[in-house]
Amino acid sequence: MPDFIATHRLTHEAALKMIAAGIGKAAELGCQVSLAVVDASCQQIAVVKMDGARLFSLRATIKKALTAASQRVPTGYAPDEDVVSLQIRMDGDFTNVPGGFPVVHNGQVVGAVAAGGATREEDVVIAEAALAALIRQD
Repeated sequence: MPDFIATHRLTHEAALKMIAAGIGKAAELGCQVSLAVVDASCQQIAVVKMDGARLFSLRATIKKALTAASQRVPTGYAPDEDVVSLQIRMDGDFTNVPGGFPVVHNGQVVGAVAAGGATREEDVVIAEAALAALIRQD
């Protein structure tokens, strides 16, 4: 096995592009939400709480982004029997609420984007719009 491998990383410009697209979709839907983007190591790159967004929406949205990046799958799809274990292993940062998506480039998870504070369905639509703002190469 090699000592070094090539990796990709999510830039702050990409994070801001996703945030802007998410804000645009939320405004189009008449929602006020929070949005979060994290890198592959779950470090926050960009977060925003829109004016009028619910008080705890930012906290929950960050957890969605952390979950999607670390688990490498969209949030909301873990089997019920795994949720408590995942919450313990992730020190309370795991959430099974839909609205977080991994960002994939050339088959590699480079981070995640999430939206929260509207209905679950609206959160998903907003996060998907944010993700679609990037030119992706899966």
